[in-house]
Amino acid sequence: MSVERPSLPQGPYLVAGLGRAGGAAVEALLSCPAAERVLAWDGARDARVRSVARRLRGRGVDVRLGGDGLDALAAAGSAATVVKSPGIALDVPVLQRAREQGVCVLDELELGWRLARGPIVGVTGTNGKSTTSKLIAAVLKAAGESVELAGNTEFGAPLSAAGASGWIVCEVSSFQLEGSPSFLPDIAVFTNLTPEHLTRHLTMERYGAAKRRMFVRRERAAPLAVVNLDDPFGRDLARDVTGAGGRVLSYGFAGGADIHVERVEWNMREAWLSLRTPDGPVRCATRIPGAHNASNTAAAFAVGHSLGMSAQTIARALADVDGPPGRWELITDSQPFDVLVDYAHTPDGIRQLLQTVRSAVSAREGARVLTVFGAVGLRDAEKARESGRLARALSDHLILTTGSAPGDPRILRLAELRRAARAGGSMEVVLDRRAAIRRAIEAARPGDVVATLGLGALQRITLDAAGTRAPHDDRQAVREILLG
Repeated sequence: MSVERPSLPQGPYLVAGLGRAGGAAVEALLSCPAAERVLAWDGARDARVRSVARRLRGRGVDVRLGGDGLDALAAAGSAATVVKSPGIALDVPVLQRAREQGVCVLDELELGWRLARGPIVGVTGTNGKSTTSKLIAAVLKAAGESVELAGNTEFGAPLSAAGASGWIVCEVSSFQLEGSPSFLPDIAVFTNLTPEHLTRHLTMERYGAAKRRMFVRRERAAPLAVVNLDDPFGRDLARDVTGAGGRVLSYGFAGGADIHVERVEWNMREAWLSLRTPDGPVRCATRIPGAHNASNTAAAFAVGHSLGMSAQTIARALADVDGPPGRWELITDSQPFDVLVDYAHTPDGIRQLLQTVRSAVSAREGARVLTVFGAVGLRDAEKARESGRLARALSDHLILTTGSAPGDPRILRLAELRRAARAGGSMEVVLDRRAAIRRAIEAARPGDVVATLGLGALQRITLDAAGTRAPHDDRQAVREILLG
């Protein structure tokens, strides 16, 4: 099943961006005997970046900060390879100039893949990547495999920092894929495609094309593609993979899926799935409620099935898995209502999350859903309209507050959401996020659910157009407020 990986391109190497991924790329290159000279550049000059720069300079790395990076590219001389961080778009001056000069440009993901020793499961899609990755890792561990989580995630290392010689389950973003000319995982998993990142990709066609790169490249395909048959893009992807000679295992609620979710029921703390599989019917319990998480579970089941695991072994592994940090994370302190923290910040994510909550509490007489939400990510007018509309329509009371939205003053982002949230339950605006969470908790009655959306396990928020960051963790804030 293993995919042949190209060797590391010739150096010297210039790493563009010194966040988590860029920092990991520098460390990986410094540890590589073939990398004789490593340079690094970051456009920022804040305290964190300066600290990273001091450390790397102490190890012999030529680090340039500020500006557009062209001086760093010139300093590299005959640099043959630029390794970019996922957050850096391909049209920035340093990458444009590099390509004009014939310099090889790779994303950190591609670097990590070329250096990795073990087989890789790549998981991509708009929503559900983190949960699906964690479920797949649990299934692989149940098969007796050594497993490491990695990639574009808050709870795993960047791929170039993954040291496992066993399996690596790698969460993969479209930002990474657009800069990866060869990356094909041994197993490629697709969750769904809904509007997101259009400020970068501009159209859904370009967004989908970036995702497709993980499955099909010209005449080559990933050896195995695990694809959501409920998603229109997934159905097209399955045909493309088959046409390029790859194997497809499908999953979903669609009747023709190889791993077919026939039924799912849930409460706030667990779910029960009835699956039809090539090995026959299977009943599977999980700790992550919702129809969307039933799909994520089916994807992980498909990976296990592809490796020859028995249905019952897979089901037992899935029953013991909690969601990733900040994904359907219930915070309890003996209060008579539920407080839920979740990363949902796209229209589709908000819709699925709040519909799941409403279904879970439908049997509770008089139960209400109180939602705290603020804009996340770069400004996107359509995303804001749908997020605001759905958040209010599916809540009994909506509190709009600060999210984490670089590029604009938070007052403008809140006003944009408020204009969109015109129908549904009652609504108010509370600028300070911690105060908004406190207000929702203090208003909760027995049986209610307080849903705090948008940040999940993130531990910081970006407050304004200047990129000012402040420490904040929704989970910590909830616990402290509950403790009084």
